[in-house]
Amino acid sequence: MKSFCTLPRAALLCLSPAFAGCALSPSVPVLGAAFPGWFFCLLGGALLLIPCHLLIARRGWQPRFSPLVISYLALMFIFAALLWFLFFTYR
Repeated sequence: MKSFCTLPRAALLCLSPAFAGCALSPSVPVLGAAFPGWFFCLLGGALLLIPCHLLIARRGWQPRFSPLVISYLALMFIFAALLWFLFFTYR
């Protein structure tokens, strides 16, 4: 009699991606405190949004980006994701 349970190959194939992401997120030490990397990417995305807002306002493109709240949040997410891929992906 076997003392362990075997899973079908299809179940193992479906479960393998769940174990692939089991790693700690990168953290950046600042003055003794460890902040997660996504925090700095979000802050950088917000800072990169300022020149974009100035460009959109000066060119008069606000109607093209309506509603502005959703458009600015999407731009900030894009900038944060680009910063994450630029600084925190493993090469």
